[in-house]
Amino acid sequence: MALPQALDISPLTPGVGAGYARRLFDLVERFGLPRAALTRHAAARLDGWEPTQPRIPLPALLALFQSALTLTGRRDLGLEFGRQVRPDTFDVLGYALMTCRNLGEAIGLVPLYRRVVFDPGYSETHFSREGANVKLAWVILPEAAQAGLPYSELLAESLIASWYGLGRWITGAEMPLREVRFRHAAPEDPLPFANFFGCPVRFAAGENALLFAAALLAQPLVQADAELNLAMCDEARKAIARRSGETPIAAQVRQMLAPLLPKCEATLEHVAAGMGITPHTLQRRLASADFSFQAVLDDTRRELAQVYLRDAALSALDVALLLGYAEQSSFTRAFRHWLGTTPSAWRVRHATPSR
Repeated sequence: MALPQALDISPLTPGVGAGYARRLFDLVERFGLPRAALTRHAAARLDGWEPTQPRIPLPALLALFQSALTLTGRRDLGLEFGRQVRPDTFDVLGYALMTCRNLGEAIGLVPLYRRVVFDPGYSETHFSREGANVKLAWVILPEAAQAGLPYSELLAESLIASWYGLGRWITGAEMPLREVRFRHAAPEDPLPFANFFGCPVRFAAGENALLFAAALLAQPLVQADAELNLAMCDEARKAIARRSGETPIAAQVRQMLAPLLPKCEATLEHVAAGMGITPHTLQRRLASADFSFQAVLDDTRRELAQVYLRDAALSALDVALLLGYAEQSSFTRAFRHWLGTTPSAWRVRHATPSR
């Protein structure tokens, strides 16, 4: 799990919401380690990052995790991280999840707003069915290694444990799991993992994932609040828009489009109705921000297409239908226009390897 001593942190390096780093600092203090000791140990690899900054470069976060392991000697660090997780660990996204009606609705928000926490370029979150169960997986992109971003066992363990810990916290229920999988080899003592998750834990499984019964998706959330949820989702859109250069109106349209695409309802009229304005008003607001409805629609489809094509369980036709195309050929033409290649050729180069 050793990290390189020199980390190349450029403006294009993916970042992580600082709430994640703050939770790590809180945790090491519980172990009796001052925050200053952790930052001193990792200083050479933090490249000037300070805890007061709103984002932390991913290599700097990995360096903090490695230093925390070295200084505490706690191989169960990721599990303890998950035990202490609260909504603020995931910044405004955590509050958006907490105020949803049920667990399924909360999980559905993650692909839309995950950029609040993890910038694109390192990982993706996939949600799928596997027999009678549903699977929530954290997938490291193949291009991450090409960019010099290492796989971190501790980060993987902390995130999977966080999903479980946050799920229990926002539902106020035990949340029984069917299985937990990690792509890396088992630690010397895997018993704490079985005790923490309360289910079989498989290592060297080729993926990082939680499996649980589909019935749990209907589990209501303790602090469900429709009005506050709308406000938190709006804040999440604004946070993403500020970092990406996208205007709030374009980000809002993108968020409205995602659930409409599979129903073939991703039209100007449907989106405007969902926003409580007329189609003309929506067109005018987009135009004032130098956007068009078609441009936002194409961009949303292009981004989601690349997410769906990484999932080997989805056929090209499945992806076309999820994106609102009536025919696979229409999707293929659009994809070739976006990326200069066919969906099948792109998938060969980029799809996540199956287990």
